[in-house]
Amino acid sequence: MSISSLGPLADHLWQSTLVAIVVAAFTLVLKRNRAQVRHALWLAASLKFLLPFAALVALGQQIEWAHATTSAQPMLTIVDSVGQPFSSSTPANQSITAIPARDTSAGERVVPALLGLWALGTTILIVRWVYRWRAVASTLRRATPMTEGRVVEAMHRGQAGQAGLKTRLSVVVTESRMEPGVFGWRSPVLLWPRGIEDRLSDAQIDAIVSHEIAHARRRDNLTSALHMMVQAIFWFYPLTWWIGARLVDERERACDEDVVRAGSRPDVYAESILKTCQYFVESPLACVAGVTGSDLKRRIEQIMKHDAHVALNVSKQILLSAALMAAIAGPVAVGMLTSARLSAQVVAPAANAPTFEVASVKPNNSGAGRMGGRGGPGRMDFMNMPLRRLIRQAYDIHDSQILGGPDWLDSQGFDVTATFVGEPTPERRRSMMQTLLRDRFKLTFHVEKRDMPIYALIVPRADKRLGEGLRKTAEGACLPRGAGLPAAPSTPGPPPAPPSPFDPNAEAPCGSIIFGPGRLLAHGVPIDMLANSLGSLPAITAFNRIVQNQTGLEGTYDFDFKFANDVAGRGGAFLPPPGAGAAAPTPGDEPALFTALQEQLGLKLDPRRSTVEVMVIDSVQKPEPN
Repeated sequence: MSISSLGPLADHLWQSTLVAIVVAAFTLVLKRNRAQVRHALWLAASLKFLLPFAALVALGQQIEWAHATTSAQPMLTIVDSVGQPFSSSTPANQSITAIPARDTSAGERVVPALLGLWALGTTILIVRWVYRWRAVASTLRRATPMTEGRVVEAMHRGQAGQAGLKTRLSVVVTESRMEPGVFGWRSPVLLWPRGIEDRLSDAQIDAIVSHEIAHARRRDNLTSALHMMVQAIFWFYPLTWWIGARLVDERERACDEDVVRAGSRPDVYAESILKTCQYFVESPLACVAGVTGSDLKRRIEQIMKHDAHVALNVSKQILLSAALMAAIAGPVAVGMLTSARLSAQVVAPAANAPTFEVASVKPNNSGAGRMGGRGGPGRMDFMNMPLRRLIRQAYDIHDSQILGGPDWLDSQGFDVTATFVGEPTPERRRSMMQTLLRDRFKLTFHVEKRDMPIYALIVPRADKRLGEGLRKTAEGACLPRGAGLPAAPSTPGPPPAPPSPFDPNAEAPCGSIIFGPGRLLAHGVPIDMLANSLGSLPAITAFNRIVQNQTGLEGTYDFDFKFANDVAGRGGAFLPPPGAGAAAPTPGDEPALFTALQEQLGLKLDPRRSTVEVMVIDSVQKPEPN
């Protein structure tokens, strides 16, 4: 685990802080309204810590949505720049391979230490709260039910006027010096210290009981426990403790407003609170709602003012509703718009799917490492192609989307020769290949959706300017790929060798990419083809991840893209064939791929996650040679 893995946490804290700032602004706007509204807003800010925006975005990505990739880019730019300032992708002028090894090892030591410190703090808080909870529960067990007297009569009067109180409070008498308070969530009980009624008048008892009934009706113990959960998880973040203080303030003010609105005189109520504070102590737990919490001086001032707190008008209701919908629906919509689902659907061929006129499949046991394929009029040939490569070409998917299968899926090559009538479209050719895999290899599979890391190929500059190395193909210099290019002659034997990428004077044929260690040379190819090449050549690019074209660039392009190739240094040697000419670039002579891509072509590989369809192989067999 590296220090960069803390980036999502920093993103989440920043997003939650932004929500808290917005909530604080709303509470200022609503300061003349009832405290219960402000309490609800602070509770939403607290619960935001338990619901990362990333989870809502991921939910949106699960929703099927027919959308254009280019339309999602502006929204995604906003999310990247505002929502994820701490875990953004690699800067344009920094190579992803430029981090010294000592930094990585330091991160490997720091992150476990931070996790251990977090676990220790969380454990201490939970143990402390459990200890206090058990102390209050012990007090409750020793208490005796109160069935008559002025307090019980006040409880009957108060509950008779509380239509919204679904669970009726019972009263128990304790010998504790703890203030009156409601304990419990599902079946709340009013803990009443013995003798306090001797110091209070009937009106004052009515006011205190009314206050506790308001706590029970509002389920303040439950909401306080939820925020305690937030504090236990994010104890290291001071904002959670500040929000906790705001929650206590507003819940007590909300109950104060209910008491005065129910008919208690402000001066009588204020005096009852002061007498309770004089003789008894506050509850040790925030989730045991008492009568003396919050800033007592400020509360007394507010009670004595007895301001007429107004209900929300229509405009403020609309404003709050819109803000709530934006906070929830916004990230979901971003997930729907920015979901980089592949356009190709992995679907098994139908019973009446097209087939080749004649097809020959033979295992290639020559041991030769070279493989290739070619097409001509009425014919397709593959030499020494592993089954994974055949599946990939037939279904137009990435290697990472093919899961399961036997060990020989990559190790055994096959020679495939197939003929057909006419000149079918590329889609029909793939359909015929799918049928061949079903009939000859007995390939069966099922489809699942997985959340996977991908790279989005984008144009990062705001003005959409490209690099000097990426040039639009001159009109008439090369026909678009698949638009009637001259077909290769249909001759037996292996396909002819392409131009060597080690030759500095090599020229790519029209509509093709020549690739080698540290070089991609192309003439007249769409950007989709560049994206597919980057994602499908781990021996050259040093990563094996889907690359999706989100540049919005149309037409065909030429480029000679050179970058440092360090695959050999990590056990993936890519050696030039004998007599191939100039040696591959030495690592360090050229910029690393990510930096070179932006410097030379003006494009960028942006790391993202996407919901991707994957093919899970259920069964497959080696075909009988024919």
